[in-house]
Amino acid sequence: MAQLGTSPPFFRALLEHLETAVVLCDAGGRILLFNSAMAGACQPDELRVGTELSRITRCLRNPDGSRVVRGQLPLGRALRGEHIRDVELHLGTDGRRPRTYRANGGPVFDPDGRLTGALLALHDVTERRLASRFADCELAVGEALVLEATLAEAGAGALAAVGTRLSWPYGELWLADDADETLHPVARWVAPGHQPSDPLPERLPRGTGLPGEVWATGVPCWYSDVTTSGHPSLVATAGRYGLRSAVGVPIRTPEQFIGVLALFGSCVEEPDESLLALLSGVAAHVGQFLVRRRAHDLALELTRTRDDFLALVGHELRTPLTSIVSHTELLLADEDAITGDNRTLLSSVDRNAHALRSIVTDLLDLAGLESGDLPLDLAQVDVAELVGASVTAIRPTAESNDVKIEIDAPRVLPVRGDPARLRQLVDQLLSNAVKYSPDGGDVLVCLERQGERAELTVTDAGIGIPEAERPQLFERFFRSTAGTDRGLTGTGLGLPLAKAITDRHGGTITVRHGHPGTTVVVTVPVEGPTKRPTQER
Repeated sequence: MAQLGTSPPFFRALLEHLETAVVLCDAGGRILLFNSAMAGACQPDELRVGTELSRITRCLRNPDGSRVVRGQLPLGRALRGEHIRDVELHLGTDGRRPRTYRANGGPVFDPDGRLTGALLALHDVTERRLASRFADCELAVGEALVLEATLAEAGAGALAAVGTRLSWPYGELWLADDADETLHPVARWVAPGHQPSDPLPERLPRGTGLPGEVWATGVPCWYSDVTTSGHPSLVATAGRYGLRSAVGVPIRTPEQFIGVLALFGSCVEEPDESLLALLSGVAAHVGQFLVRRRAHDLALELTRTRDDFLALVGHELRTPLTSIVSHTELLLADEDAITGDNRTLLSSVDRNAHALRSIVTDLLDLAGLESGDLPLDLAQVDVAELVGASVTAIRPTAESNDVKIEIDAPRVLPVRGDPARLRQLVDQLLSNAVKYSPDGGDVLVCLERQGERAELTVTDAGIGIPEAERPQLFERFFRSTAGTDRGLTGTGLGLPLAKAITDRHGGTITVRHGHPGTTVVVTVPVEGPTKRPTQER
């Protein structure tokens, strides 16, 4: 180092080949020496040998974007005897995005201890900072794209996540409508101080504006300086809102083009592969969200349509079924007039009309419970008594099927709930246990309190459920092949209805599978449901 210090040509050659920006000043505060890396970081012609430090402020910024005041110039602080360690600075030419540097330096003394000047070294940490901001940006975009948010909220949240972290003050989200070959604006985000007053156009044809150009080409489009882009609309936007650069990336899936993510910067921004990769990743996140959102909305619409259809069919069927059931019961009551084959046929009509009315009632109950349109009639109910009554009611059917029911329950277990619905739930579970034990066996009914919840367990040793069909147990109209192959009747509405009643009571229902047999476990809070509006008495 001593030899280099006494050999200016070698010293200068060393400085010129350093990627680190280096500048030295003399004891009077005038620039003595700097290398090419330092010159490239500053404004053109701002850094000259002999220039006073107090005049070098145009290219320096604090991390918050404010100008560095003369008294806080790092080289000036070093000249005053301060040792500079890891001070973050932003340097850049006017109109372009500044780069981030970490400054280190200190005073320089001669062998006699006299101050001869100061030295400052600037290490470019722009890429490191960008990598951190990229990771933070991706996380923020993921948090913004929650399924519960509206499309406008999610879009604005994603644009804000990118804009605030990467210093892009303006962004737009456009979605394509293949039917009329136009783009429609969905969301806009504007940073404080860049508030545009003009509303977005209601639609953009393919090829018009930055979003339309991205749609037409199908690839990202980057304008380093929109004032020289040749696009009148971009030039006008830049002039009104103080924007200089623009980038648009397509939002797409492998099957279709979905829309465009457009962002605008306030300074000249050269194309950056890492930034473009990030924006393409963000666009992919937005595209996945839109696909999930559309699927979610479609599922909700299908559910609403299904429920509306079932309600319509149910109401339209209930009235004629009531008439059929009433008239057949009246006819069957006259044993002298209706005899022989006529009675047999009429009894079949009566039996099937009752079965169909039961299906309609279950459908309407299920639709009303799942939608929340059917309120619960809450009251204090002794669920132990309720379970005992249900067991008593089904015991004759069980005995005729060689099924023995055993019950293990406390004398009293009060729960706040809808007595009719809870009885409907227990009846359904016991009916399934008996029905799916066609070869006889034992059914164990256990009721107990577990903390703040009442737990009902119904276990049978019946034919069970094939493993491949178990995920479908709570789907409407699902019938297990284990039952249909044995000719067991059913509608496939029992377990969905049991789940709907349990859910409305704030409880849980789970199914465990034995070899053979099935165990259904239902828990409900003893204090009653709290999440849904209910009707109390």
